[in-house]
Amino acid sequence: MDLKLTKALVGAGFVQRTHDYSMFTKRSGKDIVIIFIYVYDLLLTGSNKDLINEAKAVLHQQFKLKDLGKLRYFLGIKVLSSNHGILLNQRKYSLELISKLGLSGAKPALTPLEINQKLTSMEYDRAIAIQDKDPLADANKYQKLIGKLLCLTVTRPDISYAVQTLSQFM
Repeated sequence: MDLKLTKALVGAGFVQRTHDYSMFTKRSGKDIVIIFIYVYDLLLTGSNKDLINEAKAVLHQQFKLKDLGKLRYFLGIKVLSSNHGILLNQRKYSLELISKLGLSGAKPALTPLEINQKLTSMEYDRAIAIQDKDPLADANKYQKLIGKLLCLTVTRPDISYAVQTLSQFM
């Protein structure tokens, strides 16, 4: 993370969170302003417009910024807001992933992993002398796929167990 940005925010009264160094907060009474930083992207939100504008002014003094207005996308996650709350989805990301994997014609399943599915590693299979399984030609592809699926669990907690189970075989 940029040291200049950190110093500017701390100097303006923001507190860098110890559980997530990319998150800064500033409180004023019952109100709060929160800034999330991811590389060169900043997400600024809060409970008070004046505090939000004050935070923007502090940032504009130190850095060239572009205010993109109301949040619509952040890190590939689409953000939709209504009177009932906020909806996050990764539909575009999901469809691109399905297309890249060539699974556009696949049938949907009720669960992402069969119940009581037995998965083993190649080391385990060798140890008990099972040789009828072909190893992956490129383990790197599997690792990349698991990484992409982990990103998808942000908005799809229903696949978390399956992805976590499959990630044990990286």
